[in-house]
Amino acid sequence: MQPNIAALILAAGASSRMGKPKQLLELDGKYMLERVIRLALSAEFTEVVAVVGCQSERIRQLIRIEDTRFRWEVNLDALMGQSTSLQAGFRALGEAVEGVMVLLGDQPFISEKTVRRVFEEGSSILNEVQGSFVIQPSFQGKIGHPVFFVRPPYADIFYLQGDQGAKGILEKLNGRILVPVADEGIVIDLDTPEDVKQYSFKSEK
Repeated sequence: MQPNIAALILAAGASSRMGKPKQLLELDGKYMLERVIRLALSAEFTEVVAVVGCQSERIRQLIRIEDTRFRWEVNLDALMGQSTSLQAGFRALGEAVEGVMVLLGDQPFISEKTVRRVFEEGSSILNEVQGSFVIQPSFQGKIGHPVFFVRPPYADIFYLQGDQGAKGILEKLNGRILVPVADEGIVIDLDTPEDVKQYSFKSEK
């Protein structure tokens, strides 16, 4: 029986350093957040949830996803920090989910191959070990996203506050598995117009 594994995309930020909603930044003819959503949908997740907050109505109007596995979750407390979006997403998924892959809405250059590799590693771990684990890809010694939680530690997740992201609970897990990948996209996020100029060549690949 295939385990219940979901993808959670965090995309509720105010884009203050970008100066405009970066979720709707156009890269190679697609909105940035749309690229990340379709990236998640390329793997065999049972469901994919994108958490939005700032500009949520506009984002949902402009980004249309027909896949029945996908749904939006609006975080009304988005300005209180990333922890609130993480919690909103896990609350929307529910505790019956055995594995959750967390992606960031401003990392559009991760490859489908990397997502599938981390997904397969997480799926196999679910069948082999007990307890909570985390799986992350690494590129040339740098650890990046997506972050895959094997049996997510819900109590620790809902204890987070402010801008604490997943880093706040990684040390409490039973173990961490690093998956080396040849994918620089796992460590590239677009926060500023300068980032877009620096990495725009990646959108053409």
